[in-house]
Amino acid sequence: MSKVNNEVKDNYELLQKLTYGPKNLATDLIILQPKKNNLDWLKQSAKIDHLIIDENITLIVEKKLSLYKYGIKLHCPNFTEKPYFRFDSDGPAHRNKTELPLSEQKITTPHFNTYDDKGQEFAYKSDALKSEEDAKAIVENLDFGISHFFHETNIETNGKAEYPEIKVDEPELFEIEPETDPLNGIDFLD
Repeated sequence: MSKVNNEVKDNYELLQKLTYGPKNLATDLIILQPKKNNLDWLKQSAKIDHLIIDENITLIVEKKLSLYKYGIKLHCPNFTEKPYFRFDSDGPAHRNKTELPLSEQKITTPHFNTYDDKGQEFAYKSDALKSEEDAKAIVENLDFGISHFFHETNIETNGKAEYPEIKVDEPELFEIEPETDPLNGIDFLD
């Protein structure tokens, strides 16, 4: 898949703590906005607090405007340049370079991506992603995807086993006043 990540290889224990240790997101709303360099995608980042390690961790949520393609990442720039854990809802399959037979090395999407103790990136499926029905629900609904990601990486929202609401920042065409009848004062012809 890629070259060896020496930061991970040299400190694999930190990767494990960053990924699976308890973390908290201090907001219950993430508003996706157009990416500056690719208007086909929406993106937002939010700070994640690790409850054991004092590190600068960022949650990154990206969604393509077309259906069912999104990604969720954890990034700690003090640890490694690339995100150290991510979820891909769609896209190409990966080949894990392992001792398994070639026929068992292919991992289709949806899947998670992380690193092994040698610093080699690899993809895997959780039990839920191995279930065709569960995987389909996760792919088709970003809310299910973020919930599964939070469960997999031990993230809570405001100290509760919840996930944030994901919204798209869409400008309103007209200011809406719900108590005003827009047809008030208009005479209709019979």
